[in-house]
Amino acid sequence: MTLKERIRFLTTPQEVDDFLAGNPQAVVFKAGTCHKTQETFSQVQPVLEAHPDLALGVIRVVESRPASNRVAEVTGLRHESPQLILFRSGRAVFDRDNWDITRESFAAAVGERLAPV
Repeated sequence: MTLKERIRFLTTPQEVDDFLAGNPQAVVFKAGTCHKTQETFSQVQPVLEAHPDLALGVIRVVESRPASNRVAEVTGLRHESPQLILFRSGRAVFDRDNWDITRESFAAAVGERLAPV
């Protein structure tokens, strides 16, 4: 399955809960409207493509603020955008935001924090 086929757009708190419950290993990417969103996503895209077992939820923050707020509530992490959060068994095990979202940090987190599938 391609990365594009694995993307699920999360727009409500219930969709966030269902996504995390249904995907033991997942990434949530909170997308803002600034240029950083596209640039940071291009950093993590190769890592996501190399891990077809990793579900990807995308929240367009401007349009789906309740979903973004639910992620903050569930994780205890302050909202940022762009923001990348790696989940294992419904628990946030890694997060980065803004320019701290890099291919290297994300690849290391995936290698260290996720169970081999």
